[in-house]
Parts: sequence; structure tokens; C-alpha cells
Amino acid sequence: MAILKKVKDWLGIEGVKVALAIDETFKLKEQIIKGSYAISSQSDQYIESVQLILKEKYSRGRRKAKLIDEYVLNESSTQIGESISADQVITREFDMPFEPLKSGIEKWGDKNILYKGLTSVVKVFKNAKSTYSITVEVTVKGNKLKPYDTATLVAD
Repeated sequence: MAILKKVKDWLGIEGVKVALAIDETFKLKEQIIKGSYAISSQSDQYIESVQLILKEKYSRGRRKAKLIDEYVLNESSTQIGESISADQVITREFDMPFEPLKSGIEKWGDKNILYKGLTSVVKVFKNAKSTYSITVEVTVKGNKLKPYDTATLVAD
């Protein structure tokens, strides 16, 4: 039985779970994302750290000519160093500031109001759009597989 428990702990089975609580929409102009995460466990574990990663997926083009780039806008790590017992929940809030990236066409559109209108037409024609995602990943002592949760966000 002890070997089975070690294998379960090593793989994270019946171990730590993490859940993100965040609004699906955010304002790009505010340059900050607020939310929280909850860590729970079915057995006694030791939480070492939590890592938050904010990514932007920029796609443009259609069919075979479609191009997709992924950028990390912010990455932060927090040392927790706390034991969690069975059926206990650790909840933490976070604020994740970021600097939005602008494509070449968006930089050109910022020059004046006439270009801004043309920029939106070109973005529709080229099928250019950005999607955002935030991932929380927990490092647990003795586990090889890290529990994580990902949320997809939409910018206003």
C-alpha cells in the first residue's frame, strides 16, 4: 500500500487541485488583470510555489496562410511554503499587471484618427485577432506533474 501511495503522490493523483476564479472579460487599457485562485487537496501535501503566466495568442490570415504567434505578457512566481491538509482550501487573490503588445498595423493606426479607422478595416480584412489566457501552476513537494488551471480571457 505504501508503494501505491508514493506513486499516487508522485503523479499527483488524489492530490492537490487548483482552480482559477477570474472574470472572462477585461479592459485592455487598464493593463491589469485581477482574480484569485483556490488550492485544495484530498491528502496532506506541501505547497512550494505558485506560478502565474499571462499569454497573448495573436493570429492573422486565413486557411493555409494563417499565422499564429504566442507572447508571454507577464510571468510571476510566489513562494508559498505552506502545508495543506486534506479538505483544506487555500485562497489567494492576485493582480497581474502587463504591457499590451501592438502589431505594426496597430502602431501605424495610433498615429492619427484617420489611420485608426483604416486599421480596423485592415484587421477585419486580414482576420487579425488576439486571444488571452492566464495559467496558474502549483509546485507540490514530491510531485512530478504540476497541477494547473487555465482560463481564456476576452479583451474589451
